[in-house]
This record gives sequence, structure tokens and C-alpha cells, in this order.
Amino acid sequence: MTAVAALFLTLGTPQASWCQLTEEEEEEPILIPQEDLDELLMWYVDGKFEKVLFKAIRYTEDDEQGKHPMPYLFMAKAYFSIHNSDDAELRETYEVDKMKALKNSLKYANKFIKKDKELEFVHLEQEFMEELRLETIVAAETEMDNEKYTKAKSYYKYLVSLDEEDPGAHLVMGTIYLLLNAKRDADIEWDIARNLLKDQQGRGLTEGQQALLLDAFVLTIEKLDAAGDRAGATSWFPLGDELLGGNREYEAVKRSIGG
Repeated sequence: MTAVAALFLTLGTPQASWCQLTEEEEEEPILIPQEDLDELLMWYVDGKFEKVLFKAIRYTEDDEQGKHPMPYLFMAKAYFSIHNSDDAELRETYEVDKMKALKNSLKYANKFIKKDKELEFVHLEQEFMEELRLETIVAAETEMDNEKYTKAKSYYKYLVSLDEEDPGAHLVMGTIYLLLNAKRDADIEWDIARNLLKDQQGRGLTEGQQALLLDAFVLTIEKLDAAGDRAGATSWFPLGDELLGGNREYEAVKRSIGG
């Protein structure tokens, strides 16, 4: 069975002569016919992203069909492909220069994850999630470089929603809150990051998450020191030494504050 076929299996088993369904075991309704999902997939593969959006949005707006995770995934992928498209007219239509296509991709990816309550599909889409994560990190860092911290926060918040157990996302979110003078929120995010780092020991992180973790440590140490909180900055050294010891960038920021 192919991965695509596995994605589109529907709940409920045919009634057999040797297995009668009881009233408590009624077949669950098919939310979206398999052929419709196959059609969305075909359009996506063929690069017909607008057709994917127009059809998938109808499912998401339906009370019953909106419970199915897959339309949200197709919308996330279509918007992401538009964001990276070489078609100038298509890009202009969806305001790629204003990052609207990327933000919509993140929005629907987040909804896809939330709708997949049984985690049937999310684990099959890790390659796409990683591509989306890496693109989001670039967008967030651009806003950070421009000192647009509120805009950066919106991107980092999406990174948390893509994976609630991403320690780097929580760590950098804490630092964003520090820069926005929301110390209580910063402490909450930093506590989450510390606990995740202690539990995970850096295991199971994607390449993008590892890169984000390094950036988050460097940024957090620098910003805490700049804010006059040398103790807060050095408090990250034990975990940093354990996970990033020997890394040039990490060691440089340590030396810069006398660590």
C-alpha cells in the first residue's frame, strides 16, 4: 500500500455476513470521498495551486467535512508553493512580497495539526513541515534584524504550534517577550524550554530545530546580558555547554560576556 493510499483510508468497515454491526458499532460517515482527495492531490502535483485552494476551502467551511485534516494540509502546501513560485503574476495575486502566502501556509498547517487528533497524518508530512519551518525561521530572523519584534513573535509562535516540543522555539519566544517587556511571559516560555531540554537532551530534533536552538541560545544570552541580567545570561551556560559545547558561535557569545 502506498503512502498516498494510506493517507486516504476512511473509517468504518464493510458489513460482512459473519460480522454484523451492532447499534453501538455503526459505520462512521465518510467525511470526504477518496476520489475528491485524489483530485486535490493530482492538482497539487500538477502545480494547479489555485484550483487546490478553491476546492479545499469549501471542505474547511463545511461543518462536517471541516473535521477532516487533509484539506487543511492541501491548503498549507498550496500556499507554500505559491510563496516559492517563480510565477510573478501568481505571486502578486497572493501578495507573496508581503509574506501573506507564507502566513496562510502556516495558518493552515497549524489547523491541519489540530484536526489530526489521532496523529494519523502528521507523521507522514515531516518533510513538508521541515521545509515550512526553515522558511519561517528565515522570515522571523529578517524581522529580528529589522527590530520588528512583534512581527517576529508571530512567526516564532507558529513554530511553537508546528511542534509544541520544540525547545528552541520556546527559548526564542521567551527572548522575544523579554524584548517586548513582557517578563512574566518570557519566564513561562523559558521554563518550558528548560524542561524540554532537560527531558530531550537534544535528541529527536530536526536539522532546522537544531539550527534554531543554537540561534536561540546565542540570542537569549546576548539579550539578557544587554539588559543587565548577567546572572540570567550565564544561567543558560550549563545546558548550553552540554548541548552546544564546542560550537564556535556559542563559545564566542560565552566569551563575549566573560563565560
